[in-house]
Amino acid sequence: MIAPNSNIFQINTIYEKQSKRHLELTVDERLKYLKLLSDVIKSHENAIKKALHLDLKKHPTEAYITEIFPVLNEIQLFVKKLPTWLQPEIVANGLLFVGSKAYTQLEPKGKCLIISPWNYPFQLPIIHLIACIAAGNTAIIKPSEFTPNTNEILQKIVSLVFNEDHVAVVNGDATISNHLLSFPFDHIHFTGSTKVGKIIMAKAAENLSSCTLELGGKSPVIIDDKCDLDAMAKKLIFGKFVNAGQTCIAPDYVLVPNNRKNDCIAAIRKAILDAFGETIQQNDNLSRIINIANHQRVVQLLKDAKLAGANIVFGGNYDVSDLYIEPTVITDIPEDQPLLQEEIFGPILPIISFDTVKDAVSFIKKRPKPLAMYLFTNQNKWLEYFKIKTSAGALVVNDVLVHMMHPNLPFGGINHSGIGQSTGWYGLKDFSHQKPILESSKLLSSTSKIGFPYKSKIEKLLKFLI
Repeated sequence: MIAPNSNIFQINTIYEKQSKRHLELTVDERLKYLKLLSDVIKSHENAIKKALHLDLKKHPTEAYITEIFPVLNEIQLFVKKLPTWLQPEIVANGLLFVGSKAYTQLEPKGKCLIISPWNYPFQLPIIHLIACIAAGNTAIIKPSEFTPNTNEILQKIVSLVFNEDHVAVVNGDATISNHLLSFPFDHIHFTGSTKVGKIIMAKAAENLSSCTLELGGKSPVIIDDKCDLDAMAKKLIFGKFVNAGQTCIAPDYVLVPNNRKNDCIAAIRKAILDAFGETIQQNDNLSRIINIANHQRVVQLLKDAKLAGANIVFGGNYDVSDLYIEPTVITDIPEDQPLLQEEIFGPILPIISFDTVKDAVSFIKKRPKPLAMYLFTNQNKWLEYFKIKTSAGALVVNDVLVHMMHPNLPFGGINHSGIGQSTGWYGLKDFSHQKPILESSKLLSSTSKIGFPYKSKIEKLLKFLI
């Protein structure tokens, strides 16, 4: 039975309970919750896989790779590192503070709201909850209403680990989200579209709530003039077609030198057929589009581009009754087409050729800064050029997607692709207030040197220190 939508009274009660909770969990208590969360997730792996298949037709292995493994891996990292991460960080003193003790200490921000999307409906709410709980906060999770089966198992797991005054899941549509945003949360973590992210940020500003926005954008793939196209294509089609392209860091379009365009298309075509076979719709490795509305949106992007003169060189078939869209490769797209202006969020891969590296950079810079950029090259001159000339949430060389699972790298965007950083140490810091603490020396207090009554020697002393 799918969990029912939450009502306003229930939400108000949960918020009131969490507001009264004292945020005084020790490190050991936080670790105990994280370990229990890991155990409960492991005991419900099959149920999670089943729910993800019902909502998105995810293959069980894809469900584990993209939804369950990242969460368990993140918990393992926090269990190992949290005691060290929560230690005070001593900072150096200047001459004015000789004898004082200065350090920073992470403290909980307080009441947190985690709003998560439908494309990775288990991984995203839990992976941010890990950092939130490790930081000592309370949390209300609002998942997308488009994944009711996953929401049910999400709510069950959360209820087995936490009391409602600590962590709770509330279900419902945009009306519920709007009601939640009226509360003065201490921190809001949102994952979703740039359009909705702007609304979240405006709502957060009304209560001066800090917020982290994980958005999206058009993440480019750049192919140099020498890289192995077959090796590139195998990685590219995984990054593009996992979860049917419904990934915020999915490659959104490919930039390839003019003289390699045909060879690049041939390599991508071969990689798709090797992965899915000739009868792709019958292959259970390919997920489906989340719902009819999004299916229609992606198909319309394809139709508009085709009418404008674009050339479909592979795929192009779809079946609305099955929410299926065939992996599609398309070229010769007029630059004003929505397919090259909007985030695709579906299994369509535009190929754009360029004359010079400068032209490729110019094409990228015409669009808002992306969440990720993928460069396939073994040439240092290409790497240095794109490191200096472009800006993105992350730059990944000779691979796709995997940077989000690196234990010591932050995940996040820049400007339109996001604000703030998540996962690992950066996620902990995101859900914490880094409080500066100064224990002034009794004998060498700074104010005893510069306080009332003012004397001419004070200014001389400060100039000496400068």
